[in-house]
Amino acid sequence: MTQSTDVEPTLEPGDWVQGPLRAELPEQTVYFLNHGPDGVVIINFEGDLTAFRNSCLHQDMPLHAGYLAREGLLLCPWHNWCYDVKNGECLTAPGAYLEQYPVRVEDERVWVKLS
Repeated sequence: MTQSTDVEPTLEPGDWVQGPLRAELPEQTVYFLNHGPDGVVIINFEGDLTAFRNSCLHQDMPLHAGYLAREGLLLCPWHNWCYDVKNGECLTAPGAYLEQYPVRVEDERVWVKLS
């Protein structure tokens, strides 16, 4: 008798992980991707996709429920730390940056490269 198991493959740093379809990321979207130790936030702002580790620099709280402002800023839902969605720069603590991941779109599917 063969037993089937749904075991998630082990991901290594540098692996590309499958994200949502591009169509699932409308303008002004913050999307949570459950991969890596904290997960990933994928952001669509003005048609550009960026991805960051889902962890605020302040107290390592998750960012995916944050507020995406029209100015291209992501506000942490816990203590309003503020990040530029283009490069992850923290405007609350200048000189600090979110960990950013490369993003690609292939056949309408978003992929994120974990580091």
